[in-house]
Amino acid sequence: MKNEASAFRRAGEKASSDPILLDFCQRQRSSRHLDSIDRTARLRRAIANLRGAGTEGRHVQERGHVESVDLTLKSAHEAITRQMVTDLAADVAEIKSRVNAVLWLVASAVAVDVVMRLAGVG
Repeated sequence: MKNEASAFRRAGEKASSDPILLDFCQRQRSSRHLDSIDRTARLRRAIANLRGAGTEGRHVQERGHVESVDLTLKSAHEAITRQMVTDLAADVAEIKSRVNAVLWLVASAVAVDVVMRLAGVG
């Protein structure tokens, strides 16, 4: 820590003739001495700005708190991407139905086997 302080002091002495280096040294010193309260306040402001940016373009109704989002296509890329997502959703639905069919087949086969063993047929 002592070496670091002396290094900054030496850099500050060298920087007295160079305004750019002096500005850099002052920024380094000030950035190292930010306390946690200042950092917390800056972080909260940044989060509030991000949340505010996420709600731009949305219309909010107070009573039902219904948010409407503009779904009109604005570019060809957006139309293609939306079609690809729609096709992917259809493919996933088809795979889901096939997996469900296989699970029902296995469950019914197990049920038939249990019934046959209880009846003494197997």
